[in-house]
Amino acid sequence: MIKEKRDNQTEKSILEAARKVFTRKGFAAARMNDIAKEANINRALLHYYFRSKDKMFDLIFEQKVNEFFSGHEKILFSEKKLEEVIRGMITHEIKLTAANPYLPLFILQELQQSPDRLLHHAQKAGMSPSIVMKRFSILVKEAIAEKRIREIEASQLLINIMSLCIYPFAAKPVIKAFLEVDDKGFDKVMEQRIDEIIEFVMHSLKPFAK
Repeated sequence: MIKEKRDNQTEKSILEAARKVFTRKGFAAARMNDIAKEANINRALLHYYFRSKDKMFDLIFEQKVNEFFSGHEKILFSEKKLEEVIRGMITHEIKLTAANPYLPLFILQELQQSPDRLLHHAQKAGMSPSIVMKRFSILVKEAIAEKRIREIEASQLLINIMSLCIYPFAAKPVIKAFLEVDDKGFDKVMEQRIDEIIEFVMHSLKPFAK
């Protein structure tokens, strides 16, 4: 039992080291030696746990993609109105990204270097962008038909939400410099952003007065 626990901890440490290297260098440029060095272990021990960097990337990416999209799918198919769905999506996106601040850069890095590889892993992880988009479009059209919101393309609304939630994390160093805050200060700002973004998006959707 003790040995199993120690082995599990070593595996977690290796995956965390791999995550840091992938974020810093991207998948293509990352080397097994880089990961071993980051994990402070020798190459032989690394190979004992993982024969290739592909397996590590798969585990890291699929876990985070599942967390991200399973949360969104649960919210989207919760039988709630669009307004509540938007609140849930924004809250989920900010909280998950705050807990995994490397994720936006990790994904952007792969989008630039290997977009096909990223899509493959997303699909393998059970992500279905088309299903998410179709459900979101239905909710938007329903809200427009009931005159609860102004006319807007569902795709544009989704891009607005994702941009407002994710961009601050991708631009974290710049934002910290402008606001003159450390990591704790940045985290506090992002916690406050949840209500701010919800209010901003809801206000932007108000029907135009005639």
